[in-house]
Amino acid sequence: MSEEFEGTAKESKLMHWIEHTLAPKTRAFMARPWLSGFTNGIMKCLPFILTGCLIFFYNAIRSWIPALPDLSLVQTYTFSMLGLIYTYMIPHELMATLKHRKFMVTAGITGICVYMLTMAGVMDETGTYITIEFARFGPTGSMVAMLVGLEVAFIFNLWAKVQLFKKGSSVPTFVQEWINNIIPIFVCVLVQMIIVGIAQVDLYSTVLWLFSPIQAVAQSFPGFVLWNFIQTFFYTIGVSGWTWTGLCNSWQVPAMAENIASGLTGVNGYLNVSEVISGIGLINLGGIGATLALNVLLLFSKSKRLRTLGRVTIAPSLFNINEPVLYGTPVVYNPTLFIPANITAIVGSIITWFIFRLDLLALPTVAATNVGTLPVIANTVMLTGDLRGILWWVVLFAVYLIIYFPFFKAFEKGEVAKENGEAAKLEAQE
Repeated sequence: MSEEFEGTAKESKLMHWIEHTLAPKTRAFMARPWLSGFTNGIMKCLPFILTGCLIFFYNAIRSWIPALPDLSLVQTYTFSMLGLIYTYMIPHELMATLKHRKFMVTAGITGICVYMLTMAGVMDETGTYITIEFARFGPTGSMVAMLVGLEVAFIFNLWAKVQLFKKGSSVPTFVQEWINNIIPIFVCVLVQMIIVGIAQVDLYSTVLWLFSPIQAVAQSFPGFVLWNFIQTFFYTIGVSGWTWTGLCNSWQVPAMAENIASGLTGVNGYLNVSEVISGIGLINLGGIGATLALNVLLLFSKSKRLRTLGRVTIAPSLFNINEPVLYGTPVVYNPTLFIPANITAIVGSIITWFIFRLDLLALPTVAATNVGTLPVIANTVMLTGDLRGILWWVVLFAVYLIIYFPFFKAFEKGEVAKENGEAAKLEAQE
């Protein structure tokens, strides 16, 4: 009995530390202007990616109706301009979070100009045409684009703090605005000209080389499992999964582009991509933490509250939207359900890794970042184009049910006791 009490006390202390120390500090850290601005910039680019995803679904219809026009160029163009879009949106959003809103548009446009300097184009003999590798505009150049965006934002931020003109200055306002924009633009372009033009550094190749160790770790088996666990762990302590978008896009978007360009399969392709982790809905079945299994258990609960909650939340869960379950049950800061949610991330990652490496499921062949809110099972089949996805969805769903069941029953027992206790009190009062 004492051992049981001691174990419960230790568990309570751990959850108290997570809830009142770790989670608040994590949220505060991720809310810092540079991090939130960078993430906002990445998030603002998602519509361009999702536009390409629409064409993917359109092509699925077109396969049944060949008379429809081919719109594949829309997908190619919107997705292949991703790097260029990053260089505008990242400094634009950083200027907002750093409270330099007057520089938002100028910094964004400067980002595009500076990014163009990194292209290492080759001019023809007449000086009329310049040849640039198209891939550098797209996802494979996204890491360069992110660094350029941060560089431009850094220079503009420094200049914004200079305050060259004091209040009451005799210099006309429009002249002040010209100077306040010309100087940081000049510095940004000059720095890039020195790096690319004088030092002859090919930033594209250099950055890819520098990031290759990160890519290697992220795409390894331990990196794949660890990354899914990290996202789930923080999600179950109230830190949104969107927090990590900017960070993981730095390796996931180029990796998916390489999968598509080189026709890689699950045997030799990159698996640490959004399409595998979220899009096909195997690891995050029902949302991060694989909570669809928990939601189904709620539907048959002996607890009236949990059963009602299950009925209310099942519809969004079927579209992999699990915030209602996560906070309604709750899973967040709940020692009993917190554990299985994180176990599913580890077990699901391991199983999914071997499913692809053993060529038991086709690797997604279309860039469809953050489309995890498609209906369950449908997203698995549509993104992989492989009907075996249905089988693996059922297998993983069963695995997640088994993981959640004992923890759920323990949690349910407490809820039922609580409801019976409240009912007994009401009877006594009557």
